[in-house]
Amino acid sequence: MSAILGDFLVLIGPERPPAGMADLSDPALWPPAASDSPVRQAMPVPHVHVWARGDTRIIGDGAAGGLGLALEPPRGSARAAAIDPRGAVVAAWVRDGRFAHEHLSGRYSYVLWSVDGKRALACTDAFRTCPVFHAQVGAGLLIASDLRLILRSGLLAPRVSLQAVYQYLNFSYVPAPLTAIEGAAKLPAGTCLEWNGARVRLRRQWDARYPEDMAAPQAQRIEQLRETILHTVRDYRSADAQGWGTFLSGGTDSSSISGILSQAHDAPVNSFSIGFQEDGYDELPYSRIASQHFGLKAHEYRVSEDDAVAALPKLVGAYDEPFGNSSAIPTFYCTTLAAQNGVTLMVAGDGGDEIFGGNERYRKDQIFHRFHTAPASVRAFGKTLAGVLKGVDSRFANRIKNFVHRATLPNPDRFYSDDAFASKHFEAMLSPAFRAAVRADDALDVQRRIYADAQAHAELHRLMYLDLKMTIADNDVVKVARAAKLAGVEVAFPYLDRRLVDFTGRLPASDKVRGLDKRHLFKLAMNDILPEAIRKKKKQGFGLPTSVWLQRGGSYAKLLTGIVLSDRAAARGYFNPDFIRGLIERHQNGAWDHAADLHMLAVLELWHREYIDPITERQNMAPAQQPQAAPRAMAA
Repeated sequence: MSAILGDFLVLIGPERPPAGMADLSDPALWPPAASDSPVRQAMPVPHVHVWARGDTRIIGDGAAGGLGLALEPPRGSARAAAIDPRGAVVAAWVRDGRFAHEHLSGRYSYVLWSVDGKRALACTDAFRTCPVFHAQVGAGLLIASDLRLILRSGLLAPRVSLQAVYQYLNFSYVPAPLTAIEGAAKLPAGTCLEWNGARVRLRRQWDARYPEDMAAPQAQRIEQLRETILHTVRDYRSADAQGWGTFLSGGTDSSSISGILSQAHDAPVNSFSIGFQEDGYDELPYSRIASQHFGLKAHEYRVSEDDAVAALPKLVGAYDEPFGNSSAIPTFYCTTLAAQNGVTLMVAGDGGDEIFGGNERYRKDQIFHRFHTAPASVRAFGKTLAGVLKGVDSRFANRIKNFVHRATLPNPDRFYSDDAFASKHFEAMLSPAFRAAVRADDALDVQRRIYADAQAHAELHRLMYLDLKMTIADNDVVKVARAAKLAGVEVAFPYLDRRLVDFTGRLPASDKVRGLDKRHLFKLAMNDILPEAIRKKKKQGFGLPTSVWLQRGGSYAKLLTGIVLSDRAAARGYFNPDFIRGLIERHQNGAWDHAADLHMLAVLELWHREYIDPITERQNMAPAQQPQAAPRAMAA
């Protein structure tokens, strides 16, 4: 088992851990993994207690110590790199209190501690591909690789954060630094936590910047981008052609990575692709174009409706927080297919849209901006038309009303306004008690703060920065890494390599989106690598045909409607049940596509049943009724 698939929990402060934490020696209480590796317990220095599973490595130089998970760019080997064998990271921290992240690249998380246990530092990588969670408990600090381990320590009450649930209902994930549990937090991407024995302070170790200071002619910029991409991606190649492979959707990112790696290898590279039977969702024809063009050893699987039904409970158990992105399902089947073919490392194309300018939202935002800045008469006509259609609940009318509404908003509000499910239906959907605990604009505050932090001049770069922090670090990376971990597969993300992200920040915004042309410079740089059909392909994404499945009323529709309309879901007191029934009716009559909303609601309910209800049930049992062997935390 590799380091990146391991987990850890560190308790800093108490002389000895509470007796109940002995239960953590049971692997069944740890996050699910493809391998049943034992739990190791250690006390490397006084007042520091460590539980670890998998190839989590404890390091030290005598004056201090730490542990870490890391997958460096393989550079010829698919094995996870040894974690800082020279102790440079620990030594730098002991010497001047600095986390020596310049020694590191790829995926990592670290926890470091002083010999007296009174100082500690925890860090996550640039895009939080190895997450770190923390909670202050009494006079001590819990640090973990997974939120479940903090819950299962028994040191933090399992109170669900309504603020986090509200954010989830807007974004389909819980954005950092929030977690679904009150009192616990997660480190934002590229951030370190410093602990002085009494309080926590956060410090940013790396961030994306957009100086746009590359003044070279376009031909030179094309060549420099091409060489930087080739050099970066080739760093992630493996000497073992059988033990690794690539995600291949047939899009520009996965195809370019597969092509570059195939050119660097004598043996055919394994590629893994997912398709669907439903029209408009299957990208296998494009992945076949890429695999034939590059001479890949292609592996394919078509995900069915019944496959989705079977995977949903497993995936709820793979994510420690509610995670409502339904594309986790094909991601899980893709990584499972890879594992079945002996692959332990997959190379993914995530991040390409957000650094090269490929997200369809960037082009749409330019259209919205043109309406937003149009003459007053044009804007007035749009508002009048939307007003005339106010009482019409059809797909066409709703699209017009949605466009006019979004176009009247400034950024960043309009950029994620399509994701503002709970904000949009604040009064109608949420119960009075829920509304009293949050504000309708709370979700906007998250993106406004990130948008304001962007070190960028161009509006496009501010939006790309927002996407890197939210769409990538809080959503896509979580989706891919957790689904792959459940299958027992590591994932590398070359398009999230800091060197490449730093380079693209130096390019002008017009090199990313020029007019309505997305990925302008990238397509020119990859002109001789990507087949023409791939370069000109319309972006489709990695979505499921959930809308179709809900319309036809099969196993997926029965599962979701049964969950969201259940008495258990209603008893949580979050929602107006009539509103939920209305969502189903609107979807079925074609007024709007609520498939993503209903999937998100179902996952939230399943998450409560998996993680919260078992604890509550045990706490409600009288001591005499409790089974002797019952664990203090919920079973996985």
